[in-house]
Amino acid sequence: MPRQTAKIGKYTVVGKIAKGGMGTLYLAKHPTLKRLVILKQLTLRGGGGFIERFKREASLMIDFRDEHIVPVYDHFRAGSSYYIVMEYVDGISLDKLIREKGRLSNEAALLIFYDICRGLKYAHDKDVIHRDIKPANILISKEGEVKLVDFGIATSKEAYDDGLTKAGMTLGTPSYMSPEQITDTRKVDNRADIYSMGVMLYEMLTGEKPFPTEFNAETINLINRGIYVNPKKKNPSIPGILKRIIKKTMNARISRRYKDIQYLLNVISKFTRRYRDQKDINNDIKRYLSEPEATLSTLIKIGKKKTSFSLKLTIGIIVLALLAFGGLFFYFKGYFYEYFKNMEYGSIMVRAVIPADYYKETAQIYAFVHLTGSDTEAEDEAGVHSYRLVSSEGTLFYKAKELLFKEKEIEEAEKNLLSTKTIYLPAGNYSMELILENQKYYKSFYLNPREIQKQDIKTYTKRIIRFDLKESGPKPISIIINVFDSETGESIYEKTDISFYLEDDEKWIDWKKFNSSKKLKRYLSKRLKSGKNYSFKFKSPHYYPGTAKFYVESGLDSALAEVSLIKEPGILIIESDFAGLEILIDNRKESYLGEMKKDFVKYGRTTAGVKEFVLPEGNYILTVKKDERHTEHHQFKIAPEQTTAVKISYNKEEKKIQIRRKKK
Repeated sequence: MPRQTAKIGKYTVVGKIAKGGMGTLYLAKHPTLKRLVILKQLTLRGGGGFIERFKREASLMIDFRDEHIVPVYDHFRAGSSYYIVMEYVDGISLDKLIREKGRLSNEAALLIFYDICRGLKYAHDKDVIHRDIKPANILISKEGEVKLVDFGIATSKEAYDDGLTKAGMTLGTPSYMSPEQITDTRKVDNRADIYSMGVMLYEMLTGEKPFPTEFNAETINLINRGIYVNPKKKNPSIPGILKRIIKKTMNARISRRYKDIQYLLNVISKFTRRYRDQKDINNDIKRYLSEPEATLSTLIKIGKKKTSFSLKLTIGIIVLALLAFGGLFFYFKGYFYEYFKNMEYGSIMVRAVIPADYYKETAQIYAFVHLTGSDTEAEDEAGVHSYRLVSSEGTLFYKAKELLFKEKEIEEAEKNLLSTKTIYLPAGNYSMELILENQKYYKSFYLNPREIQKQDIKTYTKRIIRFDLKESGPKPISIIINVFDSETGESIYEKTDISFYLEDDEKWIDWKKFNSSKKLKRYLSKRLKSGKNYSFKFKSPHYYPGTAKFYVESGLDSALAEVSLIKEPGILIIESDFAGLEILIDNRKESYLGEMKKDFVKYGRTTAGVKEFVLPEGNYILTVKKDERHTEHHQFKIAPEQTTAVKISYNKEEKKIQIRRKKK
């Protein structure tokens, strides 16, 4: 008697692919399409929560129609099990490909990463968060098609309150999970998927995961603090652009990641423009899979650009300058940043004023400053920058600079002055520690680019941070705290809550409370000693929280910490039913905008839809122009953490622009 072919529902089973604790994967034939499919099974013994997740995965994916997501054809129940019917991808999973190759080439990794981003963008646009992005859930067909699979623990806005994911619950694969997903999977947004994408790119380029696979307290601590080995140490061939993508996507602070996968696609698309269409990308991936030494036909060169005419001209000018001025040119290399990097770099000088009757000669005074950038993007500028403060008055270079460039700055009559050279650094947040004899000063600040500095008379030539050396004898350490608005420089000390970590008692205390009470201040002063670390937290209404951490060396008797807090911005939403109207705010086409990290933003033109801008607090004038004869103005106000919405309409017949405020 012939053996009967096994069937599940209407599908003919070809074979078993894999089996796990919650179910099995079968390869089967579709009865009418005559094509191979995958049957994903879950037994009812998996429990009610798992069954509901299984059913939700089917309902989420049944309507998905994207070439980078494995489609679901059907779902049904048979006997004591539930089944999802999916496309069979004849190829290899990304985790197996990484194991086989050791690590992927930069170009192949970029193309695969690009296609995954496109699939994830489709899911995010449907308000679906995957929550389990990892190489095992990426399938690559023999034809070079890259597809995202397994939405088993995905969530959506509609499913947010369905009770399947409880507050504080952790779901996902630990090695790829963001800090916030480990803390509470229920509260994550699309930036958790973006974080996992960064981990996966790291693994593709290095062949190793950035964090240990063991899910323990030590691993969680590394993930929360964002501590991992620089990928270039594991693979020196990784270009800067891919390292920066990894750094930004894997930032432990969610506010510093890409806010949307589209931003990531915009960055990557600069290197995929030479492909005519998706078929060309698939063909290159296909050849990479089949040919071990394959060189991609389109020859995308990541991070390598042809030298432009302007750069060649600049090099020529530099060569002539070197011949004319010799070594003197290098002293003035800051002018490169003034004219060619003025929208990316800012300038700063640190000065220390020494009392005229100080017992030491100015040249004998120990003065050293350390500048640490917290969110700069330039690779060669990462880390701590240290500079010695010296007396420049009377030196040959000082006089030559005045003679050649006629640059005489207006200063007070201070003969005993120590200063750094003019320092050029990428715009961004910095903390500064100045050790001046037996005193230490701490200051946090935001360094604007030269383009913005030149708009303020106080920073027109450079930003100057000045300190005065105070004479003091040996005594217990004293700490002075000042808090300022980073934009205006106005003191916000009175409305700021300041917490101080009392190391002896291992607890946080109210700094102001202890300093306002004689008894508590006496108790505190006995514990303030040199040779210790000090930590402060700052919280003020409508400002981003700030921290200050510094070490007071033995021998010092005082420390001054000046902390600048950045005010939280508001949001302007512009909705329009007509595309092409020019947008100006305060008569500007672009401004230096953002939250903790800023950049130049062009307002552009209206679209038939919604545009959103992050603006600092204040009153503004919105100007909308069709042409020089048809212009309309609208005054609006931006408040911190608030959204202001306006509606722009254009009547073609009357050629009239209308701007009105939308109610919340």
